[in-house]
This record gives sequence, C-alpha cells and structure tokens, in this order.
Amino acid sequence: MLRARGEEVLDYVLDNAEIKTENLISVGMRSIWNAKEADRLKDLIRSTRPDLVKVDNFFPLLSPSVFAAAKAMGVPTALSVRNYRLICPSANLFREGHVCTTCIGSKVAFAAIQHRCYRQSYLQSAAVVASNAYAHLRGTWTHSVDRYIAVSSFVKQQLIEGGFPEEKILVKPNFISDSGIGDGSGGYGLYVGRLTEEKGVRSLLKAWSDVPQSVSLKIIGDGPLEGVVRQASDADPRIESLGRKSLSEVCEYLGKAAFLVFPSEWYEPFGRTIVEAYSKGTPVIAALTPPMKAMVEHDVTGLLYKPGDSRDLASSVSILMASSERLNLMRAQARAKYLAVYTEDQNYRQLMDIFHQCITNNSAQTIGMESRLQQ
Repeated sequence: MLRARGEEVLDYVLDNAEIKTENLISVGMRSIWNAKEADRLKDLIRSTRPDLVKVDNFFPLLSPSVFAAAKAMGVPTALSVRNYRLICPSANLFREGHVCTTCIGSKVAFAAIQHRCYRQSYLQSAAVVASNAYAHLRGTWTHSVDRYIAVSSFVKQQLIEGGFPEEKILVKPNFISDSGIGDGSGGYGLYVGRLTEEKGVRSLLKAWSDVPQSVSLKIIGDGPLEGVVRQASDADPRIESLGRKSLSEVCEYLGKAAFLVFPSEWYEPFGRTIVEAYSKGTPVIAALTPPMKAMVEHDVTGLLYKPGDSRDLASSVSILMASSERLNLMRAQARAKYLAVYTEDQNYRQLMDIFHQCITNNSAQTIGMESRLQQ
C-alpha cells in the first residue's frame, strides 16, 4: 500500500524458522534483549537514514532492543499491536478454555510462568515474562516507542490498563483491498479461521444440528481441531471442510455466502475475516465479545449471540435466514460499513497521520533533551 503511493519502504526481516535450529535457552536470552540485532539496526539506520522505524513484530528474535537502538540514532518508532503479547505472555488473554486477564498490569507476570502460558513451557514462559519486565525496567515502552498502533479500541484499552501511556496509543484497524461486492447466491454459512478451541469451533459444530436443514456450513482453515471438523462433516453432509484457501479464494466463498460465522470465544483483537465479509456485502453472525461488539452492529451488519452458546448461535442463524428482506438489507449495510471504515485509502491516510505524529513526538523529545543538557 505504501509503495503503491510513492513511499519508500525498506524491509528488515528475520524468520522465526531460525529458532528450530537453535538452543532454546539461547533464543530465550536473545528474546529478552538482543544486543546484536540492536547493533545491526543501528548500522542499517546509518546507511539509509530512514524517517521512521515501524515494527510489526519484535518477538522473539529482534527483542525490544530495536526500539532503544532506533532512539539512540534519533529515529522515531512505531509499534503495531495486533495481539496482547505486551500484557499477556500467551498473547491471547485465554487460558484453559476461558478468558484470562490475570497478568494485565503486572510488570512481572509470575502467574504466566506458573501456568506455563507460553507453549506449555516454564522456561519459555519465563523468557517472555523476562523480556517484557526488562523492557519496562529500562523504560523502553515509555520512552523508546513514539506511537503504539492498536488494531482496535479494545486492544488500546487493554494496553492502558496494562500501564502503557494512553497518549501514545492510537487505533488503526486493518483493511482489505476492494474485490467487489458478492451476491450471496450460495445460501450457506461460512467459517474462516484456525481450527482451535478459542475460536469457538466446537460450539459452531454443535449449533449446526439445530439450524434449519436447508442451511449448509462451509469451513475454511486448518489447525488442531481438524479431526473434530472431519467427524462432524462425516456425521452431517451439510458441513463441508475445505481446508486452507488463498485470500482470493476466501473472498470468492465470502461473496457467495449468505453470512459469515465468527464464533471466537477469546477476546480476538480484530476480526479481519469480518472486514473481508463486509467488503463482499456479507453480514456476520458473531459471538458477543467486547472487541466484536465494536465491529458487528447487531441487526444492522449482522447478529450477535452469547459466546459459546450453540443454541443461541443456531437461533441467530434461523432468524437471519427466515427473512430475505432482512438479509438483503444487512448485505447493503455490511458493504456500506466496509466503504465507510475499512478501505485502503482510509487506512493510508490514518497510517500517514500516525507516522507524522511519531516524527513530531520524536522531535519534541530531542529538543527537550537538548534543552536539559544545556541547562
């Protein structure tokens, strides 16, 4: 998007596949503060002199050291926040089948180590906790990041509750390029996403025994619950598992779907597939979690139901499919929501405004530091 509009973008990318070939203790230490990567970033900044460093993911190989490195070189920084890693070592505020907010606000999240929240490992959980704690201790999150780009207002609120500076947190949703409106001619419900417990896959499958017999369900995605989905498909011919699909294929299925089902039971930071559905004019039936309440307007762009309640989900499907007039009105309103909030042009303007704020904030900090030194 940036390059298409004439902006110069330099990539600095590490592949987490490297972790498989390394000692986990070594990786854990590097995730706390990677001095080598900090030096490499400084060298890159010296040779390219960028206006800004935008970090999309520093965990685990880059570590928070890259923010301090950029600041040491006088370059402003922005961090995209699309999960809860900064306040929850597991990154999803979900533990043992339930939403968990125990570690929010804890500078040292001992509970995450106790419960082995990261990859069911005491050692790896401790490394994540130590990384966040050390960054707090050094003042990295307060002084070395000019702006946090939260993917939703809910993520912003959780960061604030976690002790991050409110004035530095801005909200910018994800976007999707417009591939044109669909017609919903397939008449089916569609699920798109990882097949995992927190995504509400089990309650979705359970609900389908109570929806009208004329309504089928297509499932796109893979994951640990693939076997459960296959069993449900074998038992009910209306349920079809399609495996993984490309974005273009997903959009094609969304355009023909009567509705998208978004049954996530965890606090999903942002529903990208909801935006994809809206772009095709497809309404959404979503579990009523705080983040989704902000994305799906009940009885306008879709319907909301009680998370994990398969009967309530089935009832929502029945209500939506009972009236073609209501369904068509929701299709129009879903498309209007996409055009109003989630287009590429709007996202570009938002992002550039955030970049300018980063640069302004960095300049003010530099002037303030010079003034204090002169005194």
